[in-house]
Amino acid sequence: MSAEFGELHVESVSKRYSGNRRNAPPRLALDSVSFDLSRGGVGVLLGPSGCGKSTLLRMVAGLETISEGRITVSGREVTGPGRDRGMVFQTYTSFPWLTVEENVAYGLRINSSATGRHGGVVDYFLERIGLAPFRKAYPDELSGGMRQRVAIARALANQPDILLMDEPFGALDPETRWQMQELVLGIVHKERMTVLMVTHDIEEAIFMGDRIAFFSHGPGRVRELIEPTFGGDERRLDKAALKAIPDYGVMESRILQMMREEGAAARAQTA
Repeated sequence: MSAEFGELHVESVSKRYSGNRRNAPPRLALDSVSFDLSRGGVGVLLGPSGCGKSTLLRMVAGLETISEGRITVSGREVTGPGRDRGMVFQTYTSFPWLTVEENVAYGLRINSSATGRHGGVVDYFLERIGLAPFRKAYPDELSGGMRQRVAIARALANQPDILLMDEPFGALDPETRWQMQELVLGIVHKERMTVLMVTHDIEEAIFMGDRIAFFSHGPGRVRELIEPTFGGDERRLDKAALKAIPDYGVMESRILQMMREEGAAARAQTA
């Protein structure tokens, strides 16, 4: 049976660094990680610093080689970067010499010959992400939140099978961060877009994630797979609604405890 569009399968994936650069010793960064995500789902990689979250995300993107195991997106094995995966980084990645409109259209221009359709696609995502009034502006004329919207719109305009996000809201102020989370969730659900994101923020993980893979301290392993099923859509209405759900506090406390345990293990390892 063929895989559905947007399905992600991470199967017993490990990452070893040989250690021959700058006299660094060999290191096992990820150890036999498995994680599945269905089309339209939001997967979150959560855990302490140094547990390999971003390494795994980069492996899904094809930006890091896989030492063992395999990763497939829509049934196709990942062997390198591809337009079936869109990537949004924490830092702002807009081209400063291009307008908002030109930034969003950039990937379409270099990846497709169907130039006649570019305008409609760009218009659609500029409208969806709330950038239509700023289409002729340059990135240095925008706030941080607006610049990150440009990066997200550019990734979405390529209509990837899966959207990969590496702490995309980490540099934003709390209010803008929450607005961006809600904005992305709204687009993702409307488009049935699959998302895999890295965060260190527990509240963000519970709010956005359909599946949360909590990683142990390095070498990174999936300590627990968590599915916040409580509250239905209310979990994603607003911050107050999320915190008012009794099971939210239970889940947050459990994840905090795991964070403390993994932090203690990391300190013991280096003592």
